[in-house]
Amino acid sequence: MPRTFFRKYAFLAILILVLAGSTGSLLRFALVYGMPAGWGEIRNVVHAHSHTMFGWTILALMALIWHHLPGLTGRKLPRGVRWQMAATFIFSLLQLPAFWPNGYKSTTIGSAQLPLGAMSAGFAGLTWFWFMGLYVRMVHGVKERALALRLWNWAVILLFLASLGAMAEPALLAMKIENPFVKHLFLHLFLDLFTSGWLLLALFGAIWARLGEKDVTPGRWLPVASLALFIIPTFLLGMPPDMLTPAMYWLAALANLVVAAFVALYLWQFWRNWGVLPRLVRFGMLGLVVQIGAAVMMFVPAVWQWGVGALRIFYLHDMLLVWASSALMGLLIAQFGNETRRRWMEGLWMLGVGLMWLALLAGGFAPWLPLSGRTFLAIAAWASVIIVLAAVMALTLFWPWNEKRSLGK
Repeated sequence: MPRTFFRKYAFLAILILVLAGSTGSLLRFALVYGMPAGWGEIRNVVHAHSHTMFGWTILALMALIWHHLPGLTGRKLPRGVRWQMAATFIFSLLQLPAFWPNGYKSTTIGSAQLPLGAMSAGFAGLTWFWFMGLYVRMVHGVKERALALRLWNWAVILLFLASLGAMAEPALLAMKIENPFVKHLFLHLFLDLFTSGWLLLALFGAIWARLGEKDVTPGRWLPVASLALFIIPTFLLGMPPDMLTPAMYWLAALANLVVAAFVALYLWQFWRNWGVLPRLVRFGMLGLVVQIGAAVMMFVPAVWQWGVGALRIFYLHDMLLVWASSALMGLLIAQFGNETRRRWMEGLWMLGVGLMWLALLAGGFAPWLPLSGRTFLAIAAWASVIIVLAAVMALTLFWPWNEKRSLGK
């Protein structure tokens, strides 16, 4: 498949990021100054922002995976990849207007009452299953399995488990199941296995695929199956503390500590190849360093119980923004972008993401700091503007899609 195809989807993925980031910026200003009249309810806009953000990450990862797979398997991409990528883009994008009016509640269209948010999420999830089916078809029977391929195999398994959690949300609504434990169980099965499972392993695979193109290979054994299996129970740590038994907590906390040790092994190998990695990938790894520290601290029950409430938003942004979005942006630019025009964009991105990271972290400790929580919300709001500006600048690195035209040839 021509490079132009992947360059186009890198552009479209970042376009979704611009929309998701703009929505997130609106939310942050609304938390400080109030939501403008007629712009919707904050809770519904939060759903629109978060689901669209997931859409950016998964479309970007799919583009990177499909790009590298032929070289790792010796096979052509299966038929249907073009249609699957188009469907993933369309339904990822549609989640923004679908969730905005009423979130997961029904919206009146003529004489019908339709849960547009749940419907859009369901259709987007179906494209994920489509991707997984095409992926399994392509890698089935491949004997020589590079590290990147083995990471993606387990990443797809975790995406499957996370997708079951995502599909449960509309199913629970349809069956009118209101049990809090069941709802939180499926919510965090999706949310945490998507961010700490699928995104982690899929990005590790994309980084090693990039290093493979630079003739860099791992210097030692690295865990894959064991890393994935230990990740699975960690989603329990995202649930409200009063819903977990001590046994469930200790199982998840111990597994999380093992995962942190395995991630540290990967970071050590990346450090050995530091100069080959794109700058934004290196910057994003700061988010993983925080995750390792958090895993150690969460082994203390009192710290975990406090952090689940006070630092939950910080934790999600550390994974989705600092780590995943930064690393994805760096890989997309290195693989498909115009690297000669990237420095200002990268500088703005790191400035905005760094400011938001610090503001969200400080916000969790606001009761013990001399500045009010509102001040940190305002800093995060203005930082979000810088992030969106950087993402808009990133679009120019992939436009026009035809590289000959973009280079003036």
